[in-house]
Amino acid sequence: MRKIWAAAAIAGVLGTVGPVYAQETVKVGVVLGLSGPPAIVDFGESYLQGLKLALKDHEAKNPKTKIDLVVYDDEANPQRAVSVVQRLIQNDRAPIVIGTVSSGNVLAFAPILQRASIPLVAGPAIATPITTQFIDQKPSFIFRCSMVEKFQIEAILDWGVKTFKKIGLVHSTTGYGSVSAKEIEAGLKARGQELVAIEAAAPGVNDLTPQMIKMRDAGAELVLNFHESFELIYRPMARLNYRPVIAGNWGLSSLKVEQIVGKEAIEGTVMGQALDLADPKAKAFDERMRKEYGKDYRWPVLASLGYDAGQIVFKTVEKVGKSDPKALRDALEAIDGVDAVSETPAKPFSPTDHECLDKEHVFLGVWKDGQVVRLKY
Repeated sequence: MRKIWAAAAIAGVLGTVGPVYAQETVKVGVVLGLSGPPAIVDFGESYLQGLKLALKDHEAKNPKTKIDLVVYDDEANPQRAVSVVQRLIQNDRAPIVIGTVSSGNVLAFAPILQRASIPLVAGPAIATPITTQFIDQKPSFIFRCSMVEKFQIEAILDWGVKTFKKIGLVHSTTGYGSVSAKEIEAGLKARGQELVAIEAAAPGVNDLTPQMIKMRDAGAELVLNFHESFELIYRPMARLNYRPVIAGNWGLSSLKVEQIVGKEAIEGTVMGQALDLADPKAKAFDERMRKEYGKDYRWPVLASLGYDAGQIVFKTVEKVGKSDPKALRDALEAIDGVDAVSETPAKPFSPTDHECLDKEHVFLGVWKDGQVVRLKY
C-alpha cells in the first residue's frame, strides 16, 4: 500500500498520470554530397532540406518513436561514400539509410547494404539500374525515391522525335554520361531516328565551344545536354549565333543553374520533372520552403523528393517502432497512405517495384518566364 502511494505521489509531483516509458530512438543514416562540385552540392543540400522539413513535420505529430538523423557528407567521392556507410553500419548501427547524389557512389555502397540486410532509400541518384539489379534478390533491401534516368530519357525522346527532325547530344565522359548516351542512342533507334551529332567532354572541362560548333554545323535543332556541368552548353551559343532548344537532365530545373545561365538564355529549356508547381499542394510546399530556407532554397523538385523520401522513411520507422532492419524493410515495401508533395503515389513500393516514381509519374518541364512549368505539346 505504501509503495502504491509513493508512486502516486511521485506522479503527482511530476504532473503525470499512468506509467511512463522511455521513448525509443531510431537512427536514420543520411549520406549526401554536401561538398565538392557545385552541381553535386546543389543536389545534396536541396534533398537534405526536404528531409529536414519532413522530420520537423513528423516530430510535430508527437510520434512514439524518436528519430535521430545521422548525416554524413560523402564529398562526391565513392571511396568516402563506402567509408561513411560502413561507419553507419558498424559504429552508428543505423538500421536504415538514405542517399546519395552520385549514382556511382550509390552503386558502390548499395551491395554493402544489401549484404548487411539494411534497407537503403536511394536518392537523389538517378542511374537506371540502382534498384533493378537487386529486385530479384529475395528480399531486396534497395529502394529509391528520386527521378529514374530511363523514365526521364524516354519522356524527352517521345517529345523530341515528334517535335524535331535533327537531334544532337553532348554528354560527359563519366560513367553517368556514357550510360545516358547509350540509353539515348538506343531509344532514338527504337523510334526510327538517329543523332545527327554526338560529342563527349570530360567532366573537368570549362568550355564546350568545340562541341557546340559540331552541333551547329550538323544543324541540330534540339541539343540534349547530359554533361554534369549543366551551364557550360549555354556559354558559347551567343558567340556562335546558334540557339537550339536545350533539353536534358532534371538538373536543368535548378534555380542555381538559372542564376548562372541567365533567365533569357535558359528560357525554353526542357527537362524531366516530378513536381508540378501548378498543383495547389506543390505550390504551398514551394512557398513554405521559401519561408523556411530563404535564399538557400533553390530547387523545388529535389526538395520535394527529399521531403517525400523523409515522409516514407519516418512513417515506416513509426510503424515498426524499433531499430529492426528486416522489419523496416518489410514495412517500407508495404507502406501506404503517403501524402506526397511530388508525383510519388500514396503506396510507393511493391515486392516487384522499389521505385517511388514510375514512368507515368515523370513528365517534362520547361523554363517559362522564370519558372519551370509543365510542358504542353
